[in-house]
Amino acid sequence: MGLERRRWPLWAAVGLMLLALLLVQRGRGVVRQELSRPLSSLPLSLGTWRALGPDQTLDRRTLEILRPQSYLLRNYMDPYGRLCALFVAYFGLQTEGQMIHSPRHCLPGAGWQIISRRRVAVPAGKGRHYTVNHLVLANELDRLSVLYWYQGRGKVEADEYRDRLSLMIDGILHDRSDGALVRLTMVLNPRDSELLKRQIELAAALIPALDALMPPLGSGR
Repeated sequence: MGLERRRWPLWAAVGLMLLALLLVQRGRGVVRQELSRPLSSLPLSLGTWRALGPDQTLDRRTLEILRPQSYLLRNYMDPYGRLCALFVAYFGLQTEGQMIHSPRHCLPGAGWQIISRRRVAVPAGKGRHYTVNHLVLANELDRLSVLYWYQGRGKVEADEYRDRLSLMIDGILHDRSDGALVRLTMVLNPRDSELLKRQIELAAALIPALDALMPPLGSGR
């Protein structure tokens, strides 16, 4: 029994080496995936939320850092006057140096501090739900409520490490590494007890609408 336990790390290391070699070989066949339709064609109405004003553009420096294949920056408003900023960054081919950046790393660098972090459920119909991240950010007296997740290849994932693992597996099995970061940001009003609920409702309408724009599941090599 003791000998078998000592051998386990060795077999695990060998397995990881073989997986790495397989990824190198199969990774050469991973191809860029194109959106079925542009992100700008995302519906202007999502549930009870309506787009407000024209789509916005990122500054040159931000684009040079993120390097997305396509992106969407749009404001939505609900019937009660709440505003929510939607940001989608799509990558048709994720490689070293051109991958999705986690908001947990980017936002603190912009002066915001994470004061709360948890997972919340977004209804998906028929008793199912998606799991996404909820952050509360602070910058002096300002507070933000942020929902974000990773979406693509028919999946919605909150955990960045599980998303990376799924990315490797799909690269091996389906020759694709496409995906998107999706983020919903609202100014936090401590007197508004419905704010997070409404933000989740927008996410519930947004996820299937984005799925309709993503490359179809059968579009590998």
